[in-house]
Amino acid sequence: MSVVCYRCPTSGEEVTTAIETGNDTLVKMRAMDLTIWVWCPHCMAGHQIKPAEAVLEGETQTTDSPSLAET
Repeated sequence: MSVVCYRCPTSGEEVTTAIETGNDTLVKMRAMDLTIWVWCPHCMAGHQIKPAEAVLEGETQTTDSPSLAET
């Protein structure tokens, strides 16, 4: 189990969520095209993210995940 992370679309900062899951579950969530509501401590707002935009903590961020792409 790992923690789900994403990049804040407003600040560009990486956000660690309180959501713990395994890679298998994250892959299934991506296939279902779900939306996850998360709170961002950087911009103090809620964000809707797609599982495709999320990575598990410690994973390499790729350009396949638009909100996590290096700018």
